Amino acid sequence: MTILHVDLNSYFATVEQQQNPFLRGKPVGIVKDIGRMCIIAASKEAKRLGIKTGTNLHDARKLAPRLILIKADFDKYLDYTKRFFALVESFSPDVTLFSLDEAFINTSNCIRLCGSAETLAVKIQEKIYAKLGNWVTASIGISYNRTLAKLAGDHAPKGGYFRISKENLDEILAGCKPRDICGIGPRLEEKLINTGVTNILQIRKLEDKILKLRFGPFWGPELKRISIGEESHLLRLLDSNLYMKGVGRTITGFRLCDSEEEIQKIIRNLVEEATYKIRQMNLAGRQISIFLEGEEKIWYRHRTLKYHVRHPDEVFDLIYNGLYKGWQRSFAVIRFGVHVGLLSPVTNLTACWLESWQKREKLWSAVDAINKKHGFASLRSARLLRGPLIRPEVTGYLGDKLYQFPRE
Repeated sequence: MTILHVDLNSYFATVEQQQNPFLRGKPVGIVKDIGRMCIIAASKEAKRLGIKTGTNLHDARKLAPRLILIKADFDKYLDYTKRFFALVESFSPDVTLFSLDEAFINTSNCIRLCGSAETLAVKIQEKIYAKLGNWVTASIGISYNRTLAKLAGDHAPKGGYFRISKENLDEILAGCKPRDICGIGPRLEEKLINTGVTNILQIRKLEDKILKLRFGPFWGPELKRISIGEESHLLRLLDSNLYMKGVGRTITGFRLCDSEEEIQKIIRNLVEEATYKIRQMNLAGRQISIFLEGEEKIWYRHRTLKYHVRHPDEVFDLIYNGLYKGWQRSFAVIRFGVHVGLLSPVTNLTACWLESWQKREKLWSAVDAINKKHGFASLRSARLLRGPLIRPEVTGYLGDKLYQFPRE
């Protein structure tokens, strides 16, 4: 098996440079909104000056006084991702979209047509140039599983490719820090470093019993598998994600909010978006949760139900009246989040014949049909009619990719 990992370079900023030639060759920083103080994406030119995702705006200005700030346009980036997905699917039917700007391609069905994975990589680059624009490039990693293909992509030049094979595997792993592996986070890396491990190849030399004792029954064997070049658990999970297990929505405001009316409206807005996505995927969930953050404090509550829910009025009542109203709020809020989990396909559930549920289903099916045609929240709760509406947006990781890109 040969896997290609295609990663579009400096995605958000490059898309802006593609659409506006004035920005090309200049340091560009993307912020979530004007007034925000954190860079969420940087152009190649800005990265060369030391600016990266998460850089504070004040520090970024010091590194690049002529930095050009652009407000993120997530609808635009999602449109480019849909074009990118169609592009890679034209080479193979076996494509997994990993994030807004990354895809894995299983070349088993198409490698014979191209002759080699390297030839296929060149053809993909040419098609990106033709379909997405002459300023858009990708780094392509080639290997025999997804973990190594993604790692190979980190070694590939912008607009080029790199292969990790059995022959150069040990050399690559010897220069690979733990965090370079998709699936190893900062805490695990710190624990590895404290054990004396600074590169992945060193893990191979540790005895299995030591790994299990130090890192537990899951991570001990998992780290050993990674050290010999096998695929990480995180990427193996891609094969089992047939439907989303939970849908949530968070929003961070510009200021602390101490108004009960405004808090209620925001919670309702987030619930409407989350439940709309759930219904579009024909799912229902039986766990609801909410978290609020502000003034360096966090409050969180969840409840697991004995039945499934998917209608915004019912979910809002459970979250707002059932969870939030039972709490004596002690701080102003700047970050809000709601979540519906333990999702299952409606087709797998016992049909509910309660008249109240049937009425809700008909009502929200009609509302969904209108909103699908005219745009999210064209028809919405009266609570959301006054003031600005919080509209859906995608994230770089594309956590709702099974909603945005449903499997046939």
